[in-house]
This record gives sequence, C-alpha cells and structure tokens, in this order.
Amino acid sequence: LFYNEKRWKYVILHIEQDKEVGNEFFKGFSMDISLPDAESTVAFGRQLGRALNEQYAEGGEQVHIILFYGDLGSGKTTFTRGFIEALPGGENAEVSSPSFTLCNSYPTTPSVIHCDLYRSEGALPDEVDEALDTESGLVLVEWAERIAAENLPPKRLDILFQV
Repeated sequence: LFYNEKRWKYVILHIEQDKEVGNEFFKGFSMDISLPDAESTVAFGRQLGRALNEQYAEGGEQVHIILFYGDLGSGKTTFTRGFIEALPGGENAEVSSPSFTLCNSYPTTPSVIHCDLYRSEGALPDEVDEALDTESGLVLVEWAERIAAENLPPKRLDILFQV
C-alpha cells in the first residue's frame, strides 16, 4: 500500500479466466498496484492499453472486456483516459465519463466502447448487453458491480479501484 499525503489508493487487478500454461492451469491471478495520484493512474492505463494493443497486433488470445469496480471518484475514468490515449487513434480522443450517455465510442484501433452503469438499475441496458456480447474491439465497463452474476462474461479482466 502506497501512502500519499492526500489519500491511500491502490488498484487490485484480477483476471477471471483459465489460462493453460504447459500442463498447469492458473485461474484468478491477482496483484495489488499502488497508484498515488491521477498521473500514475493515467500512466498505468497507458501501460495496459499498450500491452493489449501489442496483443492485438500479434494476433494472440485477446481480452475483449475489462470490467471496472470501485467507488465514485476512485479513478476508473482517469485510468480509461490513459488506456484510450495509448491506442492508435486515441491520442486526440476526449475521454469523459459516460454516466449520462451510457456508452461512449472511440475511433481507436481496436475500437473501444466505454460504458458506465452508475445510473443503471435492474436489467442491463440493451446497448451495454450488446457490447458485452461482441467479440470485436474492446469494451470497458465502469460500475460493473451492477452486472448480475449470470450476465458476467467468462473471459474478462476485472479491475477493482479502491481509495
């Protein structure tokens, strides 16, 4: 845990998928990463964006869905800004919280749909449900804790933001 005079902050990454490595299976890899400020959060978003972009370029197994969990103001949209900026076409994107628009699309390569379920209650909005069913591009969803367990995609990257 990293101490910052303003607040304590860390991000927990958790991958919910089986990975075959040789004859062994690894499920549920997780690690804690300390991000002391907004700049560090953007920088980490860029790192993950670059890594996934390389994965796409190499044609390897791809993560299409990233689910963000965490309280209001914990860094989900800030992280997303860095992530989008790292993708080809994202350098000029104006990333903002889609809490009123529900989903924002960005003309990046791969394309990104950024959704926010903060104002959603009950069933998933059609736009988000359709995005989660796609296997092309990337889907980033804030407030994923509002997705019912039976609707969670099996292959995804979960990121928990805590302040």
